[in-house]
Amino acid sequence: LTNGSAWLSGAWFDVDLVGGAFKAIANALPFLHAVNAGRYALNGEYGRIMPELAWVIGYAVALTALAIIAFTKKMNSDNP
Repeated sequence: LTNGSAWLSGAWFDVDLVGGAFKAIANALPFLHAVNAGRYALNGEYGRIMPELAWVIGYAVALTALAIIAFTKKMNSDNP
């Protein structure tokens, strides 16, 4: 799981070098955007950070909502 997210984040190599479906999948997940935000912060390109963080925050909000829904359903199904 860790290696998969590292490959898809572009931390080890530029995702543009691979391209194709790999690049499309990497762009759809939050890992690449988190790494890009870190790179922009280190380079002082602060204006480019928020669009990348929007992806990460969006995923966090969506997964939190899904977790709450799943937890609520599980808790309600356990009650007699």
